[in-house]
Amino acid sequence: MKAAPCTGVGAVLLAFVLTLASGASQAQWVSNRGYQLLQRVDDVLFGVDNLSLQILDRSHVAGTLLHINVFKPYPVRSRVEFVADCSSTMRLAIRLGDTSAQPVIEALEFNDISLLDGSWAAARFACEATRQPGRAAQVARDMFEHGGPPDTEALYCDLQPDGSTEMRRGVQVRFSASANAVAVNHQWLSSGTVTADEVRFGANSKWRINRKALDIRRSAPAGEMLFSGLCDRRPFKQR
Repeated sequence: MKAAPCTGVGAVLLAFVLTLASGASQAQWVSNRGYQLLQRVDDVLFGVDNLSLQILDRSHVAGTLLHINVFKPYPVRSRVEFVADCSSTMRLAIRLGDTSAQPVIEALEFNDISLLDGSWAAARFACEATRQPGRAAQVARDMFEHGGPPDTEALYCDLQPDGSTEMRRGVQVRFSASANAVAVNHQWLSSGTVTADEVRFGANSKWRINRKALDIRRSAPAGEMLFSGLCDRRPFKQR
């Protein structure tokens, strides 16, 4: 499972994602769509069918992962039947063929999970939600808004367009060096990269955050400055 690259409509959307939080996250918590929304990567939403989770044994949970187009949520893009291995090294197996029968765990091929292809979201939610079923909706929301690998860091950036006095405050940027991935306002981006010195994202224009100086810049392909600003490790309201 690979996330769609941030091109075409996705690249245009990136110009706006820094100023607006994803409306999809708000819609999820005010209406019951039949699934729990777990993660957004570019223009794809990953969710798990509310009724699909089935505990197989002490370490394995079966479920259905949904791929949803953020611009056209109905019908869902695809459904993937899976089994999550909830042991200390979390893994995921995709079920093929006749998925109506009980899974034979010994016959499945388990692979490491990845943050941007939906496998992390599916395995993490299946394992956590079945451990605390009364909090499934809260687990999903926490994953969507704050989820990521253990080394995930968050910055809150104040942005100013070049030549303007307007300031856009508190834009959240999360990033993980271990996954080499970046999320902006709850949207993970396939264009993101993380090094010891910088966080970068964007397809056409490039955003760069200096991890030491905590400043942010957006440059056009030709090099001209479009945005600049400063970042803080504290949310805007806590400064």
